[in-house]
Amino acid sequence: MSKIKSVSSISPVEIHLKDGEVLKGKIKGIEDGKLIIERSNQSGPTSVGWDEVASINPPPSKWTGNVTIGANSQTGNTHINGASISFDASRKTDRDRFSIGYQFNYAHDNNAVTARNHYGYLGYDYFFTKKFYGYLDTELLSDTFRDLKLRVAIGPGAGYQIWDDAVKSLSVDAGLSYIHESRESGDNADFLTARIGANFRYNIFKILVFSEKLILYPRLDYLGRYILHNEAGLSAPVSSKWAMKLTNILDRDSNPPPGIKKNDIQWILALQYSF
Repeated sequence: MSKIKSVSSISPVEIHLKDGEVLKGKIKGIEDGKLIIERSNQSGPTSVGWDEVASINPPPSKWTGNVTIGANSQTGNTHINGASISFDASRKTDRDRFSIGYQFNYAHDNNAVTARNHYGYLGYDYFFTKKFYGYLDTELLSDTFRDLKLRVAIGPGAGYQIWDDAVKSLSVDAGLSYIHESRESGDNADFLTARIGANFRYNIFKILVFSEKLILYPRLDYLGRYILHNEAGLSAPVSSKWAMKLTNILDRDSNPPPGIKKNDIQWILALQYSF
């Protein structure tokens, strides 16, 4: 921006200022560090500081994300079949960001179900500055084999967007969450936790894309107890829209009900479509 000496336009454009105001008109140039704008609804030109301009004619915000479908089958001495379906989507503007996602995993071995779980999330971020934001986050988990009819976690917090470009992205956040657990056979539970999260993505030489989502819920009523969800993925593009993706999902409950293991680990190989 500091190296631009002059700007002009033949037709009206949208000038977005850093304070959120949007001006519409023809740009006549820059004089003394100010952008001169000829607006149709005013008799004279308007001038604004060049350093106040955030963008000119920014592209409209739209939903972006991906849909992933995976399956496996084995016959012979064993008969194993499984399927995985997931999607992630987000919509970001200069001021806020919506995100939503869902994942379903199912498997059976010799006609006996061995895995069946649902995971979903819904988040809203409001950017107070270009990098600092507040959020409200909701997560839901249902897993038959972890005796979870439904776990709901909801709460506010604040975060910081460290990177966000075509090559890399990294954000960290922290806040509080209220968790309710409804169990199939065990006792239901309600408790308050802290929430620590991180989202990371890196494009490795345009050949591989590594991503990781980490969420940690340390309980506030019992120090040392926590719930952890970590999802790491490695995808290899095969075209502009399609990719092969390998995902590892780790769910850990440091103090599960009797008969339930602390760790659940899933490996998923799937075909991914991006939009």
